Amino acid sequence: MNFMTVDEHKTSITTFCQQLVGTSVSASNMTENIRFIDDSKRQAATYEWLYHCTTSEALKSILVNREFWLSNLKLVNDCEEAERIDVQEYEKTYYICCSSYDKEIPEENWEEYGNGTNGVLIAIKPEWFRRQAVFMNTANQKCNDTVFCILRNNQEAIDFKTSEYKKGRIVNPFYINAFGFYQVIYDDQLKKYIAGDAVMHIGKTELNGMTLTPEIGGIVKSTHGICRRPGKPDYDKDWTKEKEVRLKVGIQQYTNMKNGCEMHDNMIFQDFFFPKIAIPITENAFDVLKIRLSPKLENKDGFIEELKSLISSGNIEFI
Repeated sequence: MNFMTVDEHKTSITTFCQQLVGTSVSASNMTENIRFIDDSKRQAATYEWLYHCTTSEALKSILVNREFWLSNLKLVNDCEEAERIDVQEYEKTYYICCSSYDKEIPEENWEEYGNGTNGVLIAIKPEWFRRQAVFMNTANQKCNDTVFCILRNNQEAIDFKTSEYKKGRIVNPFYINAFGFYQVIYDDQLKKYIAGDAVMHIGKTELNGMTLTPEIGGIVKSTHGICRRPGKPDYDKDWTKEKEVRLKVGIQQYTNMKNGCEMHDNMIFQDFFFPKIAIPITENAFDVLKIRLSPKLENKDGFIEELKSLISSGNIEFI
């Protein structure tokens, strides 16, 4: 098996691009998808604070470990959401943390995201979240194997792959290909597909192909659907009440070079996926803890004192 060096790879790409001068490409949905993605991110950026509903134990873990756990889109309470993705390779590549731009959350959320007696609502800022990620297994343990390390972007993946190749190792590193907050759009009719048709015009020749805009996945939800949580009965839920803004992280995998081009194949995710990833938060996160307690939370005074011991300032504000 022959591999190109990084310089040879860049030269090959440059030569190929020079050959495309004067060609034109038309894509059926790429421009629309990019505009839709930008609008979703722009709207999410208008909120200084977001509100995340979780359990009292999860909050203590967040404060101690300085990180949030994001669930794979296949495992969220909207059991139909991942199935709306039209490219199967991308069904398992998104991880999300759900929040709302409205602190007046539906009453049912206390039961859904806890058990009614241990629910908390916390205020978070998007700027707290670092562009880093670690896979977690089904036992909520971090995967420290270098084979499954997640790099911050595709350039770091290229550099890592190149350095390991020089050591005689062939690796297919993971990297973050999308990271940001998105406001969810609720629409039963609006379908946004990752894949689209493309046509390249080279003189009188037409070449048909496909475009991919993976970041569009996980932005559009239906207005109603089956809500499913382990150990709880299924029910039909009005998703629009959540007024959701989510942190969405896309994880891609680099694979071997073929014909001088780096192939994006998601070969691991085709067979299995990690249920969660851990995202670290900045040191100044929760300098002041803004919180609301479930009306049924037990031992509120004791819980508040415990929280004060876990934040450096000891300052807690109720929202």
